[in-house]
Amino acid sequence: MYVHNVGGREPDGSPTYIGPWTFSTKMVRDVVEEWIEGRVLNACAGKTELEHDAEIVRNDINPEMDADLNLDVTELGEHFEEESFDSVVFDPPFDQSQAKEHYSMHDTQRGPARRLLMRLVRPGGVFIECGWNDHGPALGYAEDWYREACHRYRRGPSYQPMFLTVDRRRTVFG
Repeated sequence: MYVHNVGGREPDGSPTYIGPWTFSTKMVRDVVEEWIEGRVLNACAGKTELEHDAEIVRNDINPEMDADLNLDVTELGEHFEEESFDSVVFDPPFDQSQAKEHYSMHDTQRGPARRLLMRLVRPGGVFIECGWNDHGPALGYAEDWYREACHRYRRGPSYQPMFLTVDRRRTVFG
């Protein structure tokens, strides 16, 4: 497990913290950009854009967001074939109040959304997830996944840490 301390200042002098747009925090965005490969689905893109040398399909349920698609993540399986992405990034609102306020959803809906998105990852591809715990495909969802990395972002003594997990789908099953 990699442990990062969030706080202090960015090189430009701005404060470092993890806010509603997770990838606005350079230390988080850098880790995600290091792991994404090939064709990428950013399932809950929000305002931030990831840099990558191949196609990134951006989705956000909010029609006011500048994204390729504005769908609920549970509808993405209707628009893409299974195993059609090399990387899927799943960074939904992981704070219950954000989920409810902005998306009329409950944070417990992550499990069904995760299972749907897992099917979109090609064998050998990665599933990157951000949240308050280290759950992911490799932890009991399917035996054809294994954990590549787990990053824990400590946000100070009064705040719950954030986790970023990277799970890889096996190319050989059984």
